[in-house]
Amino acid sequence: MAQGANIASSPASQRAGVRERLLSVWRVLSSMPGYRKDLAVGLLYILVGLAVGRHLLGAGYPPGVDTPTFLHFAWFTEETLHGNGGWSDPYWYGGFPLFTTYPPLGYGVVGALAALPGVGLVFVYKVALFAAFIGVGYATYFLARQMGYSRPWAALAGALTLTSYPLLVAVGLWGWFASFASLALALLSYGLLERAADRASRGTAIAAGLALGASFLTHHMTAVAMAMGLPGWFLFRYFGQAGDRTALLRLAAFFVAAAAGSTLWWIAPWLVNLLAADFQREVPGLWSFPPAWYVRALVERDLIGLYAYPNYLGAGLTALGIGGILHLFVARTRAAPYAVLLLLLALFSVGEQANPLVRIGPLTGLDVARFQLYMTPAIALAGLPFVATIGTALKQLVGEARWAKRVAAVGAGVAVALLLAQVAWDTAIASSRMFRPYRMSPEAVEMVRWFGEEGREGKVLGVGFWNWDDFFLPYYQRAPVVDGWHDEGARNWEQVRALRMMMWTGQVDVPRAHTLLGDLDGRYIAVQDYYGGESPKKFREALEQRPELFSEVADWGQIAVFERVSSGEHAAQ
Repeated sequence: MAQGANIASSPASQRAGVRERLLSVWRVLSSMPGYRKDLAVGLLYILVGLAVGRHLLGAGYPPGVDTPTFLHFAWFTEETLHGNGGWSDPYWYGGFPLFTTYPPLGYGVVGALAALPGVGLVFVYKVALFAAFIGVGYATYFLARQMGYSRPWAALAGALTLTSYPLLVAVGLWGWFASFASLALALLSYGLLERAADRASRGTAIAAGLALGASFLTHHMTAVAMAMGLPGWFLFRYFGQAGDRTALLRLAAFFVAAAAGSTLWWIAPWLVNLLAADFQREVPGLWSFPPAWYVRALVERDLIGLYAYPNYLGAGLTALGIGGILHLFVARTRAAPYAVLLLLLALFSVGEQANPLVRIGPLTGLDVARFQLYMTPAIALAGLPFVATIGTALKQLVGEARWAKRVAAVGAGVAVALLLAQVAWDTAIASSRMFRPYRMSPEAVEMVRWFGEEGREGKVLGVGFWNWDDFFLPYYQRAPVVDGWHDEGARNWEQVRALRMMMWTGQVDVPRAHTLLGDLDGRYIAVQDYYGGESPKKFREALEQRPELFSEVADWGQIAVFERVSSGEHAAQ
C-alpha cells in the first residue's frame, strides 16, 4: 500500500492528473452553447476590468482630467430633467449651449439615470464608466467573431484591447469617458455591418448605421475617426469577395441612411453653434512634437502612468501593429480593411510636425492624442492573423515531419505568450499608478463651504484645480465659474483662453487678468496648489503683489481666494 501510495503521488502522476482536469474543463467549455461561451468571455472581461480598474468603483471621484467635465454635463442634464436647468447652462462661460455643443448621448444617459429617485450621480457615472471600459473589449471580441475569428482568437483580441496602455490612459489619466463609450459603439457598428454583409440582412445593416449614429452622438471625433475605415471596408467587400454586389450596395445605402438619419437632427444646430463660436486651437491637432519623439515614445517605459504625449504603446503592440500592416500586402484576409484603418489612424495619431495634413482646414481641430486610443482595437484585429501565420511559417520550415503541427501550435503560442507577458506587465504597472480616485482635500471642502456661506455673487476662476472646480462649485453651491473645459462652444473662448494661457505659461499679467475677469463678469480667483501645470504658486504670488487689483479674502494654506477690486474701489485707493 505504501509503495502504491508513493507511485500515485509521483510527479508524473500529478502532472497527468492536472492535465486530465484541464482537459475536463476544456470539454465542458467546448460543449457549452455559443451564447454561454460569449457570456463567459464577457464575465472574463469584467473580472479583468475589476482587477485593473477596481478603484474606479471605490470611494471618491473617478480619476482623469476630463472626468469633471462629464460629471458636470451629466449633473446639468439631471438638473434639467428635474426642472432646474434649461437648454443653456448658466454655470459655464456665462451661459453655455451644452446640449448643442457636446454630443449628448453619453452624459445624457448618465444624467437621465441619475435623475431617478434614490440614484446618485457619481455612482451612476462610475457604473457607466466601467461599462464603457469593458464594452470596448467586448465590442472588439464581437467584431472579431463576425470577421470569422475562432472564439479563442477573438477573445484574445478583446483582451489585448481591454488591457492596452492607450485604453488605460483614456480611463485612468485623461478621463475620456465619451471617447471610449463612442469607440465601443463604433466597433459594434462594424460588427453588425460584417454580419449584415454575410447574411444579406437589411435590418442588421440599419442596426449597424444606428450604432454608428449613436457613436457620433456620444463623441463625434471618435465616430468620424473610426468611420475612416468604411470606404476601405466597402471596397474590400465589393472587389475582394464573391457575392451579390447589388445587394451590397443596397445594404450600404440602408447603413448610410440610418447613420445620417440618426445624427443630422443634432449636427445642424451643432454646426451653427460651432461656426458662431469660431473656435481655433493654438496648435493644429492640439499637440506638436518632432517626429523622432513619436518613435522613441512607443517603447519608452518611463512614460507609463504619466500625463505624457506621445503615449507609450509597448514593444508587443507595436510589433503586432507593424506585423498586421505588413500582412496586408502578402495575404488577403478579412482583417485587411482594419489594417488600412490602423494605418490611417496611425497617420493621424502624430502631431502637425510629423503629419502636415493636420494643419489643413477642419483637421486642425483634431485631438491627435486620442487616435492612439482608436488604434488599439485595430492593432488587435489586424495583428492577430499575422501572429497566427508565425506558426504556419514554422510548420513550412520543418516540412512533413510528424511533429510539424505541434511546431506550428508552439510557435504561435510562444508569440502570444510573449505578447501577453509584455502587455500584462505594463498593465500591472499602469493599474498601480493610475485609476486612483480623486478626493477633495479638506481645504477644497472649506473653500466650497465658504462660497456657499460668505461668497458674494460673481463667477469664479479656478487656478491649479485641474478642472475640478468647474464641477464641484456648481454641483455643491450652484456657483458659476468663469470658464469650463470645452471652449469649442463658448462665444467668449478667446478671453477665457487668454487667462488660461497665463496659467499654462506661468507668465501672469495681473492688470490684464483684472481687465479680462471684469469683461467676463468674474469676481473671484481661487488658487489651489494641486496641479503644477497651471502655475498656481506663480499665480498666487503675482496676485499677492497687487492688492490694489485683487484682495485676498480667504486663505486655507493650500487654497486662497482673491476678490477682484472694482475700478471704482481701485480709483479710491
